[in-house]
Amino acid sequence: MKEVDKNSKKQSDPRSPDATVQDSLVLPKADSLGLANAESVEIRGSTVTNYSSIGTSQIYQWLPHGLEASEIVFLPDVCPSRGPLPTGCSVRTTSPDWRRLALSDVGCGMQLLESTRSFDDFRESDWDALGRSLLKYKGGLGDLGGGNHFLDAIVSYKTGRLFFLVHTGSRLESGLLDDFVDQPATFDREYKRITGWARDNRDTIADVIRKHFGLCNLVLDLPHNTFEIEDDGAVTIRKGAVKTDPGVLSILPSSMTGDVALVRASEQVASSLHSVSHGTGRTMSRGDARNRISPTETAEIRNQVYIPEYIVDASLRTESTRCYRALDDCLDLLGPLVNVEERFGVIAYLGHLG
Repeated sequence: MKEVDKNSKKQSDPRSPDATVQDSLVLPKADSLGLANAESVEIRGSTVTNYSSIGTSQIYQWLPHGLEASEIVFLPDVCPSRGPLPTGCSVRTTSPDWRRLALSDVGCGMQLLESTRSFDDFRESDWDALGRSLLKYKGGLGDLGGGNHFLDAIVSYKTGRLFFLVHTGSRLESGLLDDFVDQPATFDREYKRITGWARDNRDTIADVIRKHFGLCNLVLDLPHNTFEIEDDGAVTIRKGAVKTDPGVLSILPSSMTGDVALVRASEQVASSLHSVSHGTGRTMSRGDARNRISPTETAEIRNQVYIPEYIVDASLRTESTRCYRALDDCLDLLGPLVNVEERFGVIAYLGHLG
């Protein structure tokens, strides 16, 4: 099992110069035109603020053609997605057809639980049993899902206390919204129901965790695919971005073996449409990862993080450390938007069950 160093650590940068994010979408290299200092520019009537290391003109091409938006924010984890908007962005719009932008894994979010146990109380046998229990929930509430959805056991460097981080979405429920884009009342009702289903899904997983690890207190539960209708009639749509306000906590994981940060939003978060990253973002497509991540690398992951034997190496390749940006790179780009409250090391992983 991974030995947890109680001292805060820096990760090496896993970025690859020719990495792709989705099988058919190429992630450009960061260039000198990128607005790493989060300067804002005007593009076709939109105020565009870029907190990433990738050039604004390149990211802008990932947006839907003809997008009408007063403000657009690109966060450090920005990357193309198969949804209407790239992951890691927030858009403020008054366009009447805004609902077509608010699709894709609706209600997906993360839940952080604090255990009464410490690192020394963690038992691999309990973790194995937890994974087997979750297998029974496949297809219903409590389904952990696949892709980059996961359950991690993490340990605070500050206190040695054991925490659990759940990242999962609304599964097949989300796709039900596509047919209601032109039916606003039905869309909004279904959106609320599906977001609630996704929260119930995480709550069910939390209940299963408690059966194996005892009392766990909820620290936060935050979705990162949402929309918000504002008082003036404008709508802010967040894709892979967490809504936050000054003083509010959110969680920022990186890779399977990388650190996790608990961050608190500063007063300056208003400049990012009250949005922060939900992760550090992919740098390599799953297709590329299957071909480029070697058995040696997956073996090293198992040396650093406890993973039950019934989770196959093939699924680990697509979520390998090199597939994601380093945590410290993301925090540096977020800069004054957040302050790190606590940092955690990952000691065990569950994902791709069954």
